[in-house]
Amino acid sequence: MTENKIMEINKMPSPTWSWLKMNKAEVSLENDIENFLPDFKVGAGVVYNEAGFEGATELPELSSGTGVVIDGNYIPVGISVPAGKKISEPVVLTYNFAAGMNAYTGQVIKAGKDSELTVIILSSSDDNAQGQQIVDTKVFADDGAKVRVIKVQLLGNNFVQLDDTASYVSEKAYVDVVHVVLGGKETYVGVGSNLKGYKSSFNSELAYYCRNEQILDMNYVVLQYGKKSECYMNVRGTVTDKSKKTYRGTIDFKQGCAGAVGQEQEETLILSPDVVNNSIPVILCDEEDVSGEHGASIGRLGDDVLFYMQSRGIDAKAAERVLARAKVQAVVSMINDADVTEKTEHFMNDIFGAE
Repeated sequence: MTENKIMEINKMPSPTWSWLKMNKAEVSLENDIENFLPDFKVGAGVVYNEAGFEGATELPELSSGTGVVIDGNYIPVGISVPAGKKISEPVVLTYNFAAGMNAYTGQVIKAGKDSELTVIILSSSDDNAQGQQIVDTKVFADDGAKVRVIKVQLLGNNFVQLDDTASYVSEKAYVDVVHVVLGGKETYVGVGSNLKGYKSSFNSELAYYCRNEQILDMNYVVLQYGKKSECYMNVRGTVTDKSKKTYRGTIDFKQGCAGAVGQEQEETLILSPDVVNNSIPVILCDEEDVSGEHGASIGRLGDDVLFYMQSRGIDAKAAERVLARAKVQAVVSMINDADVTEKTEHFMNDIFGAE
């Protein structure tokens, strides 16, 4: 039996004090990983290929959020849309894992000039399934393209997921990355974006609910090269029981990005004295004419909120569930596929109780 390999991931581009032990994460990876293909729903106008697509090797290098390097000949599926094509129905990729699976699931998304595309990636398994999923998603948005990637994680409570989303955003292009993280034992999310073009834009939303002894470790790194580029990152969720959450968010204004704007905001509801909650928002700057902001709202339910709820017959525990669910629900509402939304709502009902 071969030993698992330990990999350092989610490294901050500008490390802080080492004694804080938040500059990176370590994860134990299975050595035996298999290429796993999804069930898929693809509408007219989208080119889907289980063996990638021609010209993929000529695409530019991307900045990775997790920094995961996978040894082996793993082939991502290719999803592309031609220039000028606006796809209204989302592409939906569904990965449903059996117990004991260690899977590589990769996607390369290429949006041509002035095109529009939404890709939804759903990961699920049986409730108590044990296994590992690596999600490696690369997005290339040509000039004026608009791409939204929605990732929903509903894995069993013994699964480990490493999820990396990297994007290259050209002139006046827009990339939106949405995460809903509800399941799993350990989840490592890395998001990296290269805002290369003039007026290129990146937006991200992540909602989570960490309970029991779950671990959620996040690393967002946005490199702003383009003049008047824009970046907006929002993370919201709840930590309870003995769970652990770490958020690293770095906005890096590169020389030449005059007029760029970058903002990151975090909202964390803490419902137990036994949780570990780490937050490291960072703004790096090598350009004078930029606007960078970050903020955080972290704490317990306020007495005024509890009083309001209790005055309407809602006890403290129910009030916690209502507010924790509301944080996730705000992001779930962004899923524009009825089947994925229904599965997510069902998973939430199991966690929070049916509404």
